[in-house]
Amino acid sequence: MWLHWQWLIWALVWLHVAMATKWYGGGMDFNDPSSWLDDHLPCAQDVIVFPEYYPALLPLPENIAIDGLVFPREGAILLAEESTITFGSDKQPACESEEKKAFLKPPKSSKWFDPGTWTDKSKEASTFTPELERIPCDDEQVIIKGHGPLAFDLENVQYLRLGQLILAGSSISKTYLEQLISRDLGQFLFHNAKYVQVEYYRGELCGCHKDFERLLEPVCHNVQEQCETPHCLSPVRPLGSCCLICGAILTTPTTHCTEGSRKEFLTQITNLISQQSVKDQIGLHVEFVGSQQFGNSLQAVVTDRLKYSERSMEFLQQNLQNWHKKGIKLEVSGRPYNPNVSFSSIVFILFCMALVGLVSVVILAHFMPENPYLNRIPQWIHDARRWRWRHLGLRLRRNLLFNRFDNGGAGGGSSDGGASGVDRLGIMAYDPESGEVRERAFDNPMFEQAGALEVAARESQEQEEILAVPKMETGDLDAGSVVDEQELTEINLETCRADTDEETI
Repeated sequence: MWLHWQWLIWALVWLHVAMATKWYGGGMDFNDPSSWLDDHLPCAQDVIVFPEYYPALLPLPENIAIDGLVFPREGAILLAEESTITFGSDKQPACESEEKKAFLKPPKSSKWFDPGTWTDKSKEASTFTPELERIPCDDEQVIIKGHGPLAFDLENVQYLRLGQLILAGSSISKTYLEQLISRDLGQFLFHNAKYVQVEYYRGELCGCHKDFERLLEPVCHNVQEQCETPHCLSPVRPLGSCCLICGAILTTPTTHCTEGSRKEFLTQITNLISQQSVKDQIGLHVEFVGSQQFGNSLQAVVTDRLKYSERSMEFLQQNLQNWHKKGIKLEVSGRPYNPNVSFSSIVFILFCMALVGLVSVVILAHFMPENPYLNRIPQWIHDARRWRWRHLGLRLRRNLLFNRFDNGGAGGGSSDGGASGVDRLGIMAYDPESGEVRERAFDNPMFEQAGALEVAARESQEQEEILAVPKMETGDLDAGSVVDEQELTEINLETCRADTDEETI
């Protein structure tokens, strides 16, 4: 019976610890090909070669079979008590290399105040959790394990505050951690840790940190470049957050930071979400925030899970009077908009609209030249025949639309042999039954009318002969050379008087 109770107590303790634990999620594992040059893992006949300078602590695996080690001039390795290194193992045909060497890549350090360095396995990762809650809290347990290079940059860290540190499976006390930082081994594990002070807290805080304001600048220095531009007009910034978000924030001042008050506030908002059936659309995060200057507050961050559509803002505004009665402050973001549409994009869109409008007016002016308003546009703009591209060697014909009707070589032209189609009498069609002839200013070659021309000419000649219309000859009397000369004739004029003599003209 006592054994069962003991297991139950250990399970409860582990559950409590797991709910407030940050795990180190960085570093490359020793058995990962990405940790080695050319992705070549060491074989049993290979010699492991470290870089000349290895500013990190490398925990080696429990069992290693190699041919040798070439240590760096400066660096550190960590061997567990159960670790075993075997030299001169049997040759493995499946794992061979020509150089018989495996080269480790230089290590990379991780910043302590970078949220990307840590993971919380007890909580679901969300984009609306404040960045200061993603780094180790002042009373949380920090677990650093694995077989990869360990190096932490304590830049801008004045106080290294945490609840407990577990390094490579061993619990590190506050005294030992202070001594480790000051030693040579600690210089490879913790960089820039010369003036860092160590403090351990256990259940003495309201929220994640004792004073979140002092951490905003060092933490946000590593995060601000990764912040996404919010897709709303008036984004809000939760307490302890480095990035602006689209959504709503509820904050209420509190004196006693108890877990019961947090759960009561969380349950109240969760019930409202369930009543409106928006659980799949809205994300919720409730946590205490501690500040020595402004006091302690209980904060609830409500955001849209997917694309921002004002759903979270409308959800809280429906209960606005209820929040004001309880002394709860509400901050909401504005309407959604696309931040990628910049001023230059708007100018480009307006320019394209103006260009389309100008081209449309020019086209209308070309096909509607009689319009009094469109006629004000200079003709050389909308008349392509007036364009001149001499430098390109391009010449446009005078008439682009009716060029195919220009039939200068066809019959029916003027007697003078002029080349202009206006001087000719082009007959487009002839109806022999009605005798109707339609005359046009051009001779359309698309219609076969050679026979119609002959018939029309013949009938015209017949009609002239029937009517016997005298032809009038014209000529120039003053011309120097006359082809047809008229002969003078003698006319005798006789008078009625007998005594008159004959006159001759």
